[in-house]
Formats: sequence, structure tokens, C-alpha cells
Amino acid sequence: MVDNNYFSSNYTEARKRFRAATEHAGGCIHTYAAGCKGPDGDPVTTDVAVIGNPDAPNILLCNSATHGVEGFCGSGIFTGILQNGETDNLPPNVKLVLIHALNCYGFAWLRRVTEENVDLNRNFVDHKKSHPKNTEYPKLHPILLPDLWNEKTIAKCRRRLEAYASKTSLYKLQSALTGGQYDYPDGIFYGGREPTKAHRRFLQIVDDHVGSPQHILFLDWHTGLGEYGNGQLLGMTRPGSPHGDRVYKWFGHGLETPAEGQAVSAPLTGTIGSGLRRRYANTDTEITSLTVEFGTYPVREVLMPLIADNWLHVNGKPNSALGREIKAQIKKALYPDEEDWKELVWVRGRQIIRRGITGLGNL
Repeated sequence: MVDNNYFSSNYTEARKRFRAATEHAGGCIHTYAAGCKGPDGDPVTTDVAVIGNPDAPNILLCNSATHGVEGFCGSGIFTGILQNGETDNLPPNVKLVLIHALNCYGFAWLRRVTEENVDLNRNFVDHKKSHPKNTEYPKLHPILLPDLWNEKTIAKCRRRLEAYASKTSLYKLQSALTGGQYDYPDGIFYGGREPTKAHRRFLQIVDDHVGSPQHILFLDWHTGLGEYGNGQLLGMTRPGSPHGDRVYKWFGHGLETPAEGQAVSAPLTGTIGSGLRRRYANTDTEITSLTVEFGTYPVREVLMPLIADNWLHVNGKPNSALGREIKAQIKKALYPDEEDWKELVWVRGRQIIRRGITGLGNL
């Protein structure tokens, strides 16, 4: 069984455990204020653990809580590897940088989005250029944001979404909803019109603790898509390219590409990985970038709590009985607080980090 001290029940507990584990592992902790508060009234922060040779040419950069409420997963894995000695003997050419709760607002408030109501993993487009167009989302937006949230409107929303999926496909529905949209600030999967605070915080952390290494392995940890407890590696790559060959050599299996019929995720715009690649586009730094996605429940069961939570913060009252019910739903959808799920996540997460360290160490 996984150690219960790795995974937490709320942001405050997760932050405390991560910081204690970093101290236990002999790492340096760096804190970045978000400028906002959690539901308990205390300020929330992003904390960064740095372990290993400060001058190491290869960096394993791990990020959690890009989608705030999904941060429980990455937090538990990061805390576990720090606590159980996984980082005690890093290769001298590898430094480990762990970002805990990048979207700390979303983590604390059990929201997937930032304080700006922006999906951070759609926010890393080049905002100096025209924003991508999602031509299908406007057809769905009105049914996603009713005036009231009750059995009647929920049933209507489900019917309309099922009708769209029947006419096209479930994958097309997923793409229209989750691919990212930039025209409805009160909608779901809104990518924003400018960099969010968390976006800028991520780039600052990279400048402060990653610098200009020879190689970066970037792992961004998520939940919500795929089979229960199953951890997949998602990346826009296939064998035959230097990036793809390297990933297959390091990880051996589990890599999927987000194209129809081949992965649990639809193609996305403005991901954090693309932002990192843009940051190093004109440098000699080589980047291997992957999303680590742990499954929870079927797509339909995950989408409805996300839609409900968006309605809650636009038209509802988070502190109401309905608000608390919706919060419980979104937390369960993205963090099944079950021992078997956490055990599966821990074993696979530890495996991925071990393989990443070994791969970088052999460069």
C-alpha cells in the first residue's frame, strides 16, 4: 500500500507535506506568492524544490497543478519520491526541479482553472498573434451555462451533448469542448487573451531554476482521462524522430499521441509544454516534453463536474449547499481519494520519474 503521508486531502495539507519532504531530502525550497488567497483566507503559493548538482547540464523539470484540482496527484508523487529516498543518489549530471501547485489558486479552491477563469494549459499560445478559432464551441456554449443548475437543466445539457456526440462522435465532442477556446471568458476551457499570473510565474521559475541547460525533460502531471489509475505518457511524437526515439528508449512503453483513435486526449492548443518549447526555441537547449495523464472515470463523468463548476463560479454561490456538492463532485472526478487509485498512481509515477532520471543520467 502507498504511504498515506504522500497524498493529501486539501491544498494546505499538500503544501505542508511537500515542503517537509523537500527538507527531509536535503533540497532547497523556493516560494512564489500568487497574490491571492485560498478558501481559508490564507495566501496561496507555488513552491519549488530543487535537488541535485546546481551545475548539472540535464534537468528533470516536473510540474503539478497546471489544472489546479488535479494537483493532488502530482503532489503525492513528488512528496513520495522526496520522502522515500528516490532522490538521494541522483546522477551528477542531473538536477531535479519540482514545481508544486503552479496553479495554486485552482488547487486550493478545487477549480481546474486559474483565478482569471483561464485554463492554464490552453494559455500558452503566442498572444501577440491571432488567437486560435474553435468553430464548434459556440454551438455548445449556451447549453453549458444555463441560468439555473438543477435536475431539469442538467438533463437538458446531457441530452444536447449526447445529441452532438451521436451526430459526430464522442471524440469530436471532446475536441470541441476541451481543445481550447478564446472567445468566451465565462466558458469552459477558455485559453485567455493574455498570459495569466500562473503563466508568468512558470516562466519565472524556469528562468530562476532551469536556466540554460543542455537538456530538459519536462513532465507535466495531470488526471482525468483514461482508465482508472492508468498512467499514460502523451506527446506529439512518434518513433523515427529524435524526440520520439529518445522517449521510447527512456520509457519503453506508454507513449501515446493525441490524435483520433490513438490517445485519451484530443489535440490541444496553448499547452504549457508548447510554452516551454517556445521559451527555448532559439537556444541550444534540447527539450523532451511529455504529459503524464492518470485516468479517473469515463469522459462523460468527468466533463459534467467541470461544466457544473464553471456554472457555479459564473452564476452560482460556491458557499451554498449546491456549491459544496459541486465541489465534492469535481474533486472526486479528478482525484479519486481511494487507496487503490493512489497505489496505482504512486507505483506508475515513481516508475516514470526513475526512468526519466536514468535517461537523463545516461546522456
